[in-house]
Amino acid sequence: MVYTMLSVDDFSSMECTSSMTRMDYLLAVCEVFLLKSMLMNQQHHHQEEKSILDFVFSRRKRSMSKTRPRKVTEKFICNNNGCEKSIIKKAVENRVILENRGSSIMNRELDIEFKNLIICNGGSLESVKLVIEKTLFKTDVKPEEGRFSIPQKQMSNSFLEPEEDAHLNTRNEGKMCEMKVMLIEPSRRISEINLRKWFMNKDNGKVSLSYVLVTYWNEVVRRNKLECDTKVQLWAFRKGVDLCFALVKLQD
Repeated sequence: MVYTMLSVDDFSSMECTSSMTRMDYLLAVCEVFLLKSMLMNQQHHHQEEKSILDFVFSRRKRSMSKTRPRKVTEKFICNNNGCEKSIIKKAVENRVILENRGSSIMNRELDIEFKNLIICNGGSLESVKLVIEKTLFKTDVKPEEGRFSIPQKQMSNSFLEPEEDAHLNTRNEGKMCEMKVMLIEPSRRISEINLRKWFMNKDNGKVSLSYVLVTYWNEVVRRNKLECDTKVQLWAFRKGVDLCFALVKLQD
């Protein structure tokens, strides 16, 4: 195996642009290293390693906070057996593919039918936000449990106003207070459900926080035929100042 190291000469002529972030540049560098390693390992061990890229560094030291993102150009060409290929361009293409894969779930837009239902029921599309995407566990569908859990650490966005969160922190006759909210079910049925805050003590002495949909949750499970391993999204939106939810069953 030929061990490949990137040098200053491997990166050059990169033009600055506001369209690239530091992470963009880092991912491109990683991809260049991978591709260069593959190319070098295909060559004979005695073959002299050649610089495939050029780089010009500023002689002045710049702090990271003042360093501008860099633009990948078409100047970075690697000749391999007569085949010209833009290493950097390939790196950027691969990065875009990875980003699209990663965002295909979390950035999925709310279905148009649910948007129409939100509007028809007086809700605001501007207030729509994804709360959580999760695969249902047995505890989410067992009648004995009777609740849908929303672990705080798994939430994509916060959805409560400060006064609402404060209300859920209070107790009424020893029980945590809850909020009654409107729910658009996967079947598009409009119903009501209760939201509650749930604290769980762990063995290590720490406390985990989850929000839970309770009281009428078993009926929602039954009506919508929700099962273990079903993937769902919970979206929050506002009807005036009132909190509402839309539960979406995802298709694999």
